[in-house]
Amino acid sequence: FLPKGDLPMSDITPERIAAAAERIRPHIRRTPVMTVAMADFGLAGGSDGAYVYFKPDFAIAGWQWIDLEKADSFYWFVLGALVLALGSLALLLRSRFGHALVGIKHNEQRMRAAGYSTLLYKLAAFVVAGKLAGLAGFLYAAQYGFVTPEILSWHYSGNALVMIILGGLGSLGGAVTGAFAFVLLSEVFSALTKHWQLLFGGFIIVAVALLPQGLAGLWSRLQQRKEAA
Repeated sequence: FLPKGDLPMSDITPERIAAAAERIRPHIRRTPVMTVAMADFGLAGGSDGAYVYFKPDFAIAGWQWIDLEKADSFYWFVLGALVLALGSLALLLRSRFGHALVGIKHNEQRMRAAGYSTLLYKLAAFVVAGKLAGLAGFLYAAQYGFVTPEILSWHYSGNALVMIILGGLGSLGGAVTGAFAFVLLSEVFSALTKHWQLLFGGFIIVAVALLPQGLAGLWSRLQQRKEAA
């Protein structure tokens, strides 16, 4: 089933959840998310997880244009997927749809009064996020060869939030910077002590206090200090 079925499922699952969420009241909107997650939990092997004994085969008419069994090929494939995702999101933010999402973020009531169906815009953004999460899950399964239900836990969602906060909210570059910093700091602190989460948590608190705009805003802050001097 995985990883060949992962991308098709990620293409369907966000639409299923969004279609169900649109028809129910806001305070029980989490119900379809939990229901679909439980259904996909069974498809992914249940509590034992699912093993992937092969890399995805990208062949066109017998011609294999990339071999993901090779580490360097897989690296460039993941890097290409990252660039494609960032480029797509950058174009999306520059579109009318992206401007509408920014307006909803700042003042949803005013956008609703201007005639925008804010719920539909938010559901569409949810679908886009779900597809990107599906792409990330596909790459995760292809790299590690194993998928466990633990990746559905809130810890992984918390890690994503920490990456965004560390890198800088509201910035695509900040999200990438935060992800790199999160992984790098995790490796450094875990090599120092088994209680590395305490060190990492302290670093996050200090970083948020000293850098409200995240690591992405560090350069602009240094430039402002330089001009002021």
